[in-house]
Amino acid sequence: MQQLELFDYRRDYLFDSNNQIAHYYDILKETEDTISYAEHIEPKKGYAIAGMEYEEYIDVKKDRLKGLTYDQIFTYLKNVKKEDRLEKYKALLKFRNIPFEANLFTWNNDDL
Repeated sequence: MQQLELFDYRRDYLFDSNNQIAHYYDILKETEDTISYAEHIEPKKGYAIAGMEYEEYIDVKKDRLKGLTYDQIFTYLKNVKKEDRLEKYKALLKFRNIPFEANLFTWNNDDL
């Protein structure tokens, strides 16, 4: 039986902020076969559509990175203005002909 390696993967926060309206955070993380960058918005009760959470993400399969590393992606994203990260990261991947999946994911959290 193969043991699951749940805790050997990186997870780095590039932005984390709370205000009276929402919790906002941007994260770069890896799994066994994917590196993901995501920007999250979790509205607080009584704001926006209460209970609706948002995640805009870019997923890249590690076997398609063409030599690009997690550390290089992390450094690149750290040095790009927050408001430009998603588009500039997509542009970098397109320029290097690296396929990726990008989408906006929303879900309802009844606890909010």
